[in-house]
Amino acid sequence: MKIGFVDHHLNNFHANKFLSLLHEKLADEGARVVAAWESDPTGEDWCEKNKVPRLGSAAAVAEACDAVMVLAPDNIDAHLGLCRQVFPAGKPTLVDKFLAPSLDEARQIVELAEKHRVRIFSASSLRFAGELQKALADAGGKPSEAFARGMGVWDGYGVHTLSLVVGALGADATRLINTGTVDSTSLTIDYADGRRAWVDVRSAANMWEALPWGFGVKANDKYTVDTVKDYDGFYTNLMKEAVKFFRTGESPVSVKEMLKVVAILEGTNASREQGGVWLPVGG
Repeated sequence: MKIGFVDHHLNNFHANKFLSLLHEKLADEGARVVAAWESDPTGEDWCEKNKVPRLGSAAAVAEACDAVMVLAPDNIDAHLGLCRQVFPAGKPTLVDKFLAPSLDEARQIVELAEKHRVRIFSASSLRFAGELQKALADAGGKPSEAFARGMGVWDGYGVHTLSLVVGALGADATRLINTGTVDSTSLTIDYADGRRAWVDVRSAANMWEALPWGFGVKANDKYTVDTVKDYDGFYTNLMKEAVKFFRTGESPVSVKEMLKVVAILEGTNASREQGGVWLPVGG
């Protein structure tokens, strides 16, 4: 299977990590990155360093490959423009982390995919953390509530902590409230069936040491709590899911969930900006 990378700038952790996993640890999957393009190159020549042919446009990459990864993990606002260039080729496409910085742009991506009959898959790698998968299996029932904690600035990074909750309870949220600050998000999410989740995301100079990703899942009146330790594992699981998606066209997460995640991310900011109020969740 021939995969193409399309990015804002290829010198980023995700491009390096995904390439190394596909070509080394997951080589038996038979998927290789055979072409790439970036709109705003930075630093050393990523394509030359990794021996990946650099094509002249995002459209050319999509035409040359069986499937496309629209990366730009640090430039989510570039996703819509990149998808506009890629989707006309009709290839299955992974959109890294989450679809767009706003629900309006996320809907435009979904509509564009439908227009060109493109299957899409978008999710944080934390959605597939092995520790979460084990906790859900050990819980032995449908979770009634969940919490997650983690680090980083909400815009662009909060999705990772949020995805631990979404992986446990789904994304069918009805309302939310954020009573935190710019640097410390304190989010409560309500679901239609009465379930509730809490998401705590904080930013600090020592956040990688002090604020590891952790979560708790309650089922059958018992909490299962763990800390995410296997970082290589959740990236590996994401790439396995991506290759499977490219082969089958079936995303492990629904388009509805992709949109709901963006709606929650956007709504969290809106709630804080309005002084910490309950807001409905779109999608």
